[in-house]
Amino acid sequence: MTTLRTTAALAALLAVAGVARADFTGQTILGPLSNGSLVSGDTTGHSDDNDGFSSGTHIFDIWDGGDDVWQIDWLGGNLTVNLTSLNGSDNDLFLYTPDSYDDSGNYSIVGAFDTVTEFGAAPGTYFVVVDSTFFTEGAYNLEVIPAPATGAVFGLGLLGLTRRRR
Repeated sequence: MTTLRTTAALAALLAVAGVARADFTGQTILGPLSNGSLVSGDTTGHSDDNDGFSSGTHIFDIWDGGDDVWQIDWLGGNLTVNLTSLNGSDNDLFLYTPDSYDDSGNYSIVGAFDTVTEFGAAPGTYFVVVDSTFFTEGAYNLEVIPAPATGAVFGLGLLGLTRRRR
């Protein structure tokens, strides 16, 4: 009976621990960025708080260089972020959505130019992590690609309908 209670208590503790969110607590948060923002940064000499796919921890021990965290206050709609690494650096790009501040499944690690898109992104606070491996830190440009306003998209649709009637 004692073993059963201990097992149940351990299972309950693990379940609670699994729900905890990293939420970038204690890290320097840059921004906030918004639709159309263009900023420059540099991961050289910055703290190593994240491990690419996982925030606030080092599970993979791959991204062992400096990283920057940017906040995006998004109003909704397709969200596209571009990262251009400069001067021979090779930073990588990770987007964390409001429903998962612990792990990022939306990332780009292909080289000097990375891009991520979250189609139909819900309004909320997103975090972009620019992360690097040791000796690849450096300067970068980060851009939130302007998404058309809802009215503009609606207007383009109406324009298309009027052209079809001709």
